[in-house]
Amino acid sequence: MRPAPTDGAGLTRARSLPQRVGLTTSDVLPLGRKHAKTPQNGEAELAVTGDTSSDDALLGRCLTALLARAHLMRPDDLTTALEEESRALGIEQVRIYLADLQQRHLYPVPGGGSDPGQALAIESTLAGRAFQTVAVHQADGTVGETSSHRLWVPLTDGTERLGVMELIVDEITEVTLARCRALASLTGVLVISKSRYSDTFAQVRRDRPLTLPAEMVWAFMGPTTFATPQVVICAALEPAYDVGGDAFDYALLGDHLHLSLLDATGHDLAAGLIASVAIAACRNTRRAGGDLADIVAAADSAVADQFDDSRFATALVCDLDVGTGELRWITCGHPSPLLIRENKVVKELPRDPCLPLGLAGHDRAAVPGTRPPTHTEQLQPGDRVLLYTDGVVEGRSAVGGPFGQRRLSDFIIRHSSAGLSASETLRRLNRAIVGFQDDRLSDDATTVLLEWMPDDPQNRFTCYKPFDSGRHAPRGPDQPG
Repeated sequence: MRPAPTDGAGLTRARSLPQRVGLTTSDVLPLGRKHAKTPQNGEAELAVTGDTSSDDALLGRCLTALLARAHLMRPDDLTTALEEESRALGIEQVRIYLADLQQRHLYPVPGGGSDPGQALAIESTLAGRAFQTVAVHQADGTVGETSSHRLWVPLTDGTERLGVMELIVDEITEVTLARCRALASLTGVLVISKSRYSDTFAQVRRDRPLTLPAEMVWAFMGPTTFATPQVVICAALEPAYDVGGDAFDYALLGDHLHLSLLDATGHDLAAGLIASVAIAACRNTRRAGGDLADIVAAADSAVADQFDDSRFATALVCDLDVGTGELRWITCGHPSPLLIRENKVVKELPRDPCLPLGLAGHDRAAVPGTRPPTHTEQLQPGDRVLLYTDGVVEGRSAVGGPFGQRRLSDFIIRHSSAGLSASETLRRLNRAIVGFQDDRLSDDATTVLLEWMPDDPQNRFTCYKPFDSGRHAPRGPDQPG
């Protein structure tokens, strides 16, 4: 049994780092290239200590040593290796926290010379604030009776939020922050690479066992967040530990982004098998060069060959040209996606009747070789397309009313307008969906948000961003200040 999450250190006394310490990618690579800046509006000038060229070389040696050790490193030894190699950088202590599958708590990864740490709530701790905003936060004051400082640094793999790192440093300077960000970036890559052959991190991320269908579906799906300067995809799925037949899949090949969202009938092992078979068929056909119609036909045939006509999956199969913004999709008995433009739902994207996956193969009236209709929509920069399964809008509260499409779209728009990233918006949407049904979901509920030509994705999804004095995590319209 896990210990109860705590409020963590420094929440109420937390202060944000001055803007002078905020860096962009150009500030970090290389560290030695600094630009003179004049403090404004009462900002305090932070001294940059030491020879910057020496700092650059020191960071390089640290990361090189970690990469060399990583080849033969056990996942359980990652924290120890980080502590040993980063001492020369002025980092006295390292602790890694990973978010659980529902992104409600941050759990410490075992290892290192310090105490094991406690679980931290994402909603009410400074560590959780760093996770929500993907920004470095500093606890107020010093650590104990020392002059050291505690930093909470976001831990990501690309733009996928994994957790946070707690770093105890001897001083706060631009160089220190650059080192911490670089160390966290490498740590995120190492956590993911070593997760391929170890259960260490998978165990940390679970606060209870997964059902067998959930174990199978999660193994098939990719990261819940992916971003480039041209496109962002974020996904959220509940019940995370007991998902049955919902699943999503995406892949970027050149200028084309493929995206599929599936909802298999039932909430049992067969539902997980249907979703897995359909995803495998989509990937297999896509990687062989098939178009949308080919993908749908292959997935339909694969499901029909293995299951009778009482088992099937609704699906949205999409292709976005990230260069031009042309979106093409085929709807297979699935709810239509919503087009959000300038924080308004412009329309529900059209759909023609098309049988769910697994039923066309059983349709005796179907004409062999008939291709399903493909729809097209020209997106504008900043447009968002919201895909969802029926469990999101059809879930009912204790008094019987459904969550509904209007409530869903309003939630996305209000929270995006409040400055939240797409990934944080969907994390909070998940909590709202589960809370609406009193933690007793009657069906899987999955949402996928696709955004073309997003506004400043580096600032929204990575920790390489300026940091305003007095900055606080956006709370959203449903949270108290």
